[in-house]
Amino acid sequence: MTDLTLNNPSVRQTLLRSRLESGEQLVAVDLANEFGISLDTIRRDLLALEDGGLARRVRGGAIPVRSAATPYTERRAEPAANHDTLAKASLPLIKSGMTIILGGGTTLVRLAAYLEPLDDLFVITPAPAIASITLEKSIQTYLVGGRLSPWGACAVGCEAEAALGNLAADLAFPGICGLDQAFGFSMDYTDEAGMTRAMIKAANEVILVCAKEKVGQRARHRILPVKDITTIVTDADAPTMQPFGDAGAEIIHA
Repeated sequence: MTDLTLNNPSVRQTLLRSRLESGEQLVAVDLANEFGISLDTIRRDLLALEDGGLARRVRGGAIPVRSAATPYTERRAEPAANHDTLAKASLPLIKSGMTIILGGGTTLVRLAAYLEPLDDLFVITPAPAIASITLEKSIQTYLVGGRLSPWGACAVGCEAEAALGNLAADLAFPGICGLDQAFGFSMDYTDEAGMTRAMIKAANEVILVCAKEKVGQRARHRILPVKDITTIVTDADAPTMQPFGDAGAEIIHA
């Protein structure tokens, strides 16, 4: 793309919009150098994108604006192709004799579908769909009860959180809405955020199974800061995940 073309704000903003839609965070200084234009010009572009509801400006640049998760029943009808890949990449972490907690959502339903009935494996879950799958496989299963959230199809609220507070697990696999190198791991809905925090407290280690589309995204409620994230299973590429690895997380590429 020529410098002359990049002098056109419409062309620049179309390019920036494409990057935002792919989940990329925009860094103003880097963009000014890449496009060969002033920092003030880039800031005007970012302001225009924010006014159009396409970006949210943060210090030093802008991040994508994301919509809250759609209900589980809608996501289940059109499962993402990478869910199977992510689920299979997570399986080696689960060993015989472990107690694991599986949260809600379509990716973790696929993980349950691939689980083998390992010796003395015990699954705790607030998601009835997952409990049904593991029970069918003759895996020891404990279903956490409570009011069901339509978003993750899992139990939420004080009953679910209290039940998880009385349990202990080796690994927790929570559902995930966003993973940002500055904001950390986040969730869209208050009740699911509370249940997820209870899951994390009950487990020795947390495994984030995160599709590449969710990297660079910020949901409303932070669950863990980046420094506290230990393991991420993802299909995002190595450069995208490097900041998380630099912060101390083990990155397992699906």
